[in-house]
Amino acid sequence: MSEKKFDKNSTAFEVIEGHDLTGYEIIVTGASSGIGVETARAFSKAGARVVLAARNMQLLETVADEIRKTTSNDKIEIEKLELDSLKSVNEFVQRYLSKNRPLHILVNNAGVMASPFELTKDGFELQFGTNHLGHFALTLGLIPALKKGSSSSGKKSRVISLSSLAHVISDIDLDDPNFKNRSYDPWVSYGQSKTANILFSVALTKLYSNEGIISHSVMPGGIYTPLQRHMSEEEKVRLGVTDSQGNVNPSFKTVEQGASTSVWAAVASELEDKGGYYLENCQIAELKASREEVMVTRTGLLKLINLPKKKLSKNYTEKLNIYFDINFLWLFFLLSYNNFTIALYIVLHKSLDAQTFSYIKKKNQNKTTTDQKPTENQLKPTQAKLIEGISSSTAMDSLLLEIY
Repeated sequence: MSEKKFDKNSTAFEVIEGHDLTGYEIIVTGASSGIGVETARAFSKAGARVVLAARNMQLLETVADEIRKTTSNDKIEIEKLELDSLKSVNEFVQRYLSKNRPLHILVNNAGVMASPFELTKDGFELQFGTNHLGHFALTLGLIPALKKGSSSSGKKSRVISLSSLAHVISDIDLDDPNFKNRSYDPWVSYGQSKTANILFSVALTKLYSNEGIISHSVMPGGIYTPLQRHMSEEEKVRLGVTDSQGNVNPSFKTVEQGASTSVWAAVASELEDKGGYYLENCQIAELKASREEVMVTRTGLLKLINLPKKKLSKNYTEKLNIYFDINFLWLFFLLSYNNFTIALYIVLHKSLDAQTFSYIKKKNQNKTTTDQKPTENQLKPTQAKLIEGISSSTAMDSLLLEIY
């Protein structure tokens, strides 16, 4: 298939046209409303079996019936998933794995935005816990199925995580991600969760690309959906979502257009064997040097820090490898400094991803230099922010720059 060029005006159906996903197994979270529905609809139109995952089963059934009718594809299933509950995430994972199916595409689409302060059922701040941690646990739990998907298709399975322009608002506060010791700001919280989504895709690709799994993060664009439900009318006007009469910003995308980049990330041939990119308007986003530069154009990926242009030293590069070999994906779970950390650790490594530490142990056993990587017993919560003298922002940004 020749590569078609798409842009901010492209729809999900236009992107999926010409793709045959018969035999593909796909999961879309947050598929009961907004762009999740249109993302799932596009996959269904291409012949895939699609699992719609969300908390409202009644609404999911209505959506599933409508997608079946509009795409003439009966292979639409619904599953309950509450991303603010690790118990629910684990139950979803176990149900899926028990079917012994592969998984070719996982779209981590669900999210909450600018909500009042609240905790998940496991004690994490709601936005960080739902947007990042819930999807993190879901993805790691489904790693066996994603590997099977790669084996069955002969192509790398793809994990797509929805991020946002709001990543420019905040880096991840590794000292206090749950706002225990700082004033809660709903947009700062949202921003750090969206930054986490970007870095999650980077780390997932780095860790699992050789095992047949790659990941991208997606900025879908401005779309008026239930995602804005926590915003007051005054705030919507102030931020340009609507005007004073309640009319939606005419520059906003339709939900069909908003779903297009998620679909493009999942099927584009030009992204085959590539991972860790931040995508927008059906293309790879440009790195921008400042928040101001991002906000002027409302496009681009913020470069977290300005690194020196000289080539990184071998020692520095080795330290970056140490940082990510420890497994950036689960480092976030050492940040809460409470019993939920232990509980989540047990859920992940007993029920979801038992191979993680065997991977790390093997790395440690094969290490012959004095620069020994810390083992799981040596790693402590206080090391999550600073490992081998490398600040989180530096390590994260360096890896983003490597990939770009």
